[in-house]
Amino acid sequence: MTYRCAKCGGRIETLPEGGLIRCPSCANKILYKLRDSVAKDIKAR
Repeated sequence: MTYRCAKCGGRIETLPEGGLIRCPSCANKILYKLRDSVAKDIKAR
């Protein structure tokens, strides 16, 4: 999974298996999970 830091915008590929989840470059705690865009099927009228 890929995460993005809310403060510096850096990408984190893997999280450490310890207790603390922080950005390695700025030590910010707020990380966003990057997800692929999902195409939805919609019925045409």
